[in-house]
Amino acid sequence: MDQFFQMQDLGAIAPELELVAFGMVLLIADLIIEEKRNLEIIALIGIAFSGFFLFRLRAIEFPAYGGVLVVDHFSTFFKLVFLVAAALSIAISLKYLDIERENHGEYYALILFSTMGMMFMAGAVDLVTIYIGLETMAIATYVLVGFLRSNQRSNEASMKYFLLGAFSSGILLYGMSLLYGLAGSTRFSDIAAALAQRSDMRALRPRLRLSCRLQ
Repeated sequence: MDQFFQMQDLGAIAPELELVAFGMVLLIADLIIEEKRNLEIIALIGIAFSGFFLFRLRAIEFPAYGGVLVVDHFSTFFKLVFLVAAALSIAISLKYLDIERENHGEYYALILFSTMGMMFMAGAVDLVTIYIGLETMAIATYVLVGFLRSNQRSNEASMKYFLLGAFSSGILLYGMSLLYGLAGSTRFSDIAAALAQRSDMRALRPRLRLSCRLQ
């Protein structure tokens, strides 16, 4: 257990933990705050805190949780893109939610949870981790698509998205199982090494056949 978890691993997922914490705060604040416009401010503050912790990790590169997650420039860049997209989504949704009279804390919390899933996907170097991040993002998005419960189009879109996501998730798992059977591991590095070795063996087969014929 000591080899899998270290204290620095908590720092690696600090931006994601901030989103989870503020998502929980939004769910509770929705019951307390009467002025629903303040919920948007809380959500934007949560994104700002997450961006702050992400900024502190910008110059650091290290694996976390036994190598299933990694902090590097690639993941940091895309996490920043996701945070900016989430902030823009929240900012442009306020007027629409007021018109539809659906300005609830759950909406902003789901956006934060969905962003958290995408951020885990950006830093994943393992098939299981990337699948968990994908499903975290997808489940929150299913609910967001059908957030307008009184709207038939919203309900229809949510059901269609859910069915499409269920089928695509099953196909993705099938492909992952093939990769695991090929490499015996879910790590990207192990899968890449197994595929490279397999391609080298295929390249050697014609040479081996030619040498056997010459002998």
